[in-house]
Amino acid sequence: MRWLLLLAALWGSDARPHSEPLTPLKEANYLSLPDSHDIDQYLFSLAADNKQARMVALGHSAGGRPLYGLLISASPAFLQHYQPEPDKATVLVLAAQHGNEPAGAEAVQQLASEFAAGRHQVLLERLNLVLVAMANPDGRDLARRHNANNDNTNIDYVAMNAGETRLLVNALHTFDPDLVYDAHESGIWKRVLTRQQGWLTDVEVQFEAGNNPNIDARLQDYTSGFLLPALIKQVNEAGLRAERYRGEITSLEQRVARGGLGITNLRNYAAMQGRVSVLVESRLDNKGGDYVTPRNIAERVSKQYLALFSLLQLAAEDSERLIRVSRQARRHWQSAGSGRALSMDVHFTRNEVQPEVSIPLVRQADGQRRYHVFANHDAIIAKEPVSLPPAYAITRERERMARWLQRHHIRFTTVRAPQVVHAGHIRITDVMPQPRVKPGVREKWRVQADTQAGVVTLGPGDLLVPMAQPLGPLAALMLDPRSANALYQEEGWHWLMPGRFPVFPVSPGGEF
Repeated sequence: MRWLLLLAALWGSDARPHSEPLTPLKEANYLSLPDSHDIDQYLFSLAADNKQARMVALGHSAGGRPLYGLLISASPAFLQHYQPEPDKATVLVLAAQHGNEPAGAEAVQQLASEFAAGRHQVLLERLNLVLVAMANPDGRDLARRHNANNDNTNIDYVAMNAGETRLLVNALHTFDPDLVYDAHESGIWKRVLTRQQGWLTDVEVQFEAGNNPNIDARLQDYTSGFLLPALIKQVNEAGLRAERYRGEITSLEQRVARGGLGITNLRNYAAMQGRVSVLVESRLDNKGGDYVTPRNIAERVSKQYLALFSLLQLAAEDSERLIRVSRQARRHWQSAGSGRALSMDVHFTRNEVQPEVSIPLVRQADGQRRYHVFANHDAIIAKEPVSLPPAYAITRERERMARWLQRHHIRFTTVRAPQVVHAGHIRITDVMPQPRVKPGVREKWRVQADTQAGVVTLGPGDLLVPMAQPLGPLAALMLDPRSANALYQEEGWHWLMPGRFPVFPVSPGGEF
């Protein structure tokens, strides 16, 4: 394959001032995966006595395993203080949020070994890197998707139940990255598609960016208009088939869209903070295949490496624009429409221009590749606009809400004395379950509500969350019950019921 030849040339290029220590996976001749402890020790060995690297503790997992970030930078100031630099983009790379998708973590180790050996210095002229090889060490060691508490951290970015999610959100604020990269694998074997219908998916590498319509408009234009197409083109030109993410194909009868719009995932959560955000999902080969290495792990790592290195090349080449767009978005959010309005209802619908798409699948019985036609629902609907209010007032479960806001690094004040504010009264008239598109999708609720202007008397202990802060739009999407991404959609937050809602959008001039 041309892309494997390119990788061989890439791995053999650059002057090597220091020898490259083999990764634990290579030391084992690809026959066994290293556990999280072995990976940590390897990365510590790379950082030892290396002036361009530093290991930083992020915290511990639910199972008590440490999480680390490996900082790689030509700037001693960044290594010491983590502060953004005006002429260098900060890139945060997260691998293995799902513990049974190991190739991303192995690719990060390979790249780290090359940087430690003095290679790719041209990238460090324009980039500061934070590499989190093991975002879910529990899952790695337990050989499963979730952490030791069975939390799926990948969809926990609103509820923030898992300790690992909180650590990763803390990392977003500690290192303040301009670009966030989230590495995943996707199995080609599906319960219904393969076991019942006899087909395997046929994906090599898929990419997606933050795509919630409420993301800063300039950021969306940059990622969707330039970075994502350029990344897909570059990987394709290297000989590895790459495409825009189509989501999981689990049945021949399903509809297809794109990557989910919700902010429960890291991709959209980070983008709502004003960060360029990219997801990769590469092919996780079937257990029963005939490969040179177990489950084709060597080739899977090579694909992840090519995807990551291609993105870093593009980020370095376009670092000036990347920095400008991302930091503008974090300083001052700009909505896609007029004014400062958020779309509370966002979802996919049928694409009337291209109502059907043909997607290749592989027949399990004989390996034949055939195209199948699927209904195309990748058109995005954004409706129910709500102007961003000056603040939201919270009058229920105040202590619990205060802890939740702190975990998100959202600023708020606690009312000390009775206070009257002008605010909208949101009255929920109906709560209906959303139709499930496919099995395994979490149940969401559709809220019907009306809003009337009035006054609210806040008492001691009530909370006021100002929207004039960098995380204001993100906070509004999670606090407003009309939002498809509201906190109250999450397990354990049973607030959605008919009647007056205990969170109030404060009116302009509401004296808060």
